[in-house]
Amino acid sequence: MKQYEILSNFIISDSNFNKNFLKNNNSYKEAHFKGFLHNLAILKDLQEITNQNIQDLKPSKTSSKKLYELGQKKDPSSIFIKEKASIITIIPIFHKISGEYEGFVSIISKGTTINLLNNNYLTILLLFIFLYATVILLFLQQKIKNIKDKELTQKMMKKDQQLLEQAKMAQMGEMLGNIAHQWRQPLSAISTIASGLKLNQEFGLLEEKDVAKNMDLIVENTKYLSKTIDTFRDFIKEKKVEKEVIIQEKIDESLKIVQATLDNYHIKLIKKIDYRKPVTIKMISDELSQVIINILNNAKDAITQKNIEKGWIKITQKSLKERVIITIEDNAGGIKEEIIPKIFNPYFTTKHQFQGTGLGLYMSKTIIEKHLKGTLKVENGKNGAIFTIELKR
Repeated sequence: MKQYEILSNFIISDSNFNKNFLKNNNSYKEAHFKGFLHNLAILKDLQEITNQNIQDLKPSKTSSKKLYELGQKKDPSSIFIKEKASIITIIPIFHKISGEYEGFVSIISKGTTINLLNNNYLTILLLFIFLYATVILLFLQQKIKNIKDKELTQKMMKKDQQLLEQAKMAQMGEMLGNIAHQWRQPLSAISTIASGLKLNQEFGLLEEKDVAKNMDLIVENTKYLSKTIDTFRDFIKEKKVEKEVIIQEKIDESLKIVQATLDNYHIKLIKKIDYRKPVTIKMISDELSQVIINILNNAKDAITQKNIEKGWIKITQKSLKERVIITIEDNAGGIKEEIIPKIFNPYFTTKHQFQGTGLGLYMSKTIIEKHLKGTLKVENGKNGAIFTIELKR
């Protein structure tokens, strides 16, 4: 009682006792609820320790009635008496053999801790409400942020889609230019052969053996034109699904598409491809070709704009243990140092407004880094710009 401020008391039902018991017993007396007895010594101890009057320590009649009602139930229970700042636990007692009700044990816990909690109840409640409101506010703030982030992401995705469509249109124009360069020579040859046959016929110089020979040349050139169409059609219409791609073959396909364009501008193509061991990577097949063709076209444009004599473009591929590295270098003199950090920004271009959209390198970097999980970098070398593509094997 002194250390923990706890009092235990037995409240006994007098139904199992002789009524004369009370006459000769000074330890128990009738409780203030009929049919129950309680120990006087406990009350005296409580009064001495707390220095309070017994009447002051007793709970109200309403609270006492509730306690006595709980005492007659089968299961133990606890109740908080606000007026006394006490917690009272009631444990009913039943005869183990007969099952008759004998009374109950009353355990009263009263002390500074309970008083402190009771006195600060409002403060604690307000603090709890404040914390709850703070949590709700943070939750709502996070919810709003998530909604804004989602909207921003959707806007960025929409913008990227628009950029991609613009880049595709620009690439389609470049592709048509490449087809035109591929066709120029065979069409010229067919035109020359047909004109020669007609001229020889008009002057009576046409011989039967010349007709067969020239027809064979025309057929050969038309086959070349058809093969060129097949090459570009396969590149454009390839299904956008991931598959195992041999890097060396994909580089050769890309070079085949731009070769005639480079020849038309008298630009030498230097190939340093490691064919000893094929490198296979899973990817959407045409995406790497798009990047290589775009960088090659940019190099071609830089050489022609600067009127470089004996222009050349060198493409190198080498395989490391866990990576494959592709470099594309030209001799156009390089990129100005102040614009290198901007070279991959959308809509940034050094070309004339009617020649470039500024989307090619932006989309190339997006494809390499987001789709193929690699890196695309640019730096100036001794002769000109060097683009480096690095992919994980």
